[in-house]
Amino acid sequence: MDDYKILLPEKSLPKRWYNVAADLPFAMDPPLHPGTGKPIGPADLAPIFPQALIAQEMSQERWIDIPTEVREILRLWRPTPLRRAHRLEAALKTNCRIYYKDESVSPTGSHKTNTAIAQVYYNKKEGVKRIATETAPGNGLGREFRLQRLWLGLPGLHGEGELPAKALP
Repeated sequence: MDDYKILLPEKSLPKRWYNVAADLPFAMDPPLHPGTGKPIGPADLAPIFPQALIAQEMSQERWIDIPTEVREILRLWRPTPLRRAHRLEAALKTNCRIYYKDESVSPTGSHKTNTAIAQVYYNKKEGVKRIATETAPGNGLGREFRLQRLWLGLPGLHGEGELPAKALP
């Protein structure tokens, strides 16, 4: 029987993000402004996103460099294991191999930490002093972990009702 998990060495951690927009056979429609219903541009995003993230969002470049500081944090738990779903394959009676990524090894047990690290990094670079989460329970808690536990030292704000329900690790 084949192995249940595949572990990549740390040297396999990527140095660049792949931007699928560069390889689409069509141009993506721009997001619409919720108030006007018209396409939004960088100026509409500037009040809530750092410029580096706006540039990435609007980019058509295939590869975007991952800052060294972000990679150093991510390598605390990445690369994450790739697991083979042998039992699911058997239940489906398929000859196909089915794999899934096991993100439970991250400090928050979620894949959301992976992108939030970069979000926090770029906000800090632009001088942001506070970050408020706007997500479902658990997601903001993960960002709080990243803000206070990893390396930024920024105060975070939880979503309403989230902090009393869960304690930080």
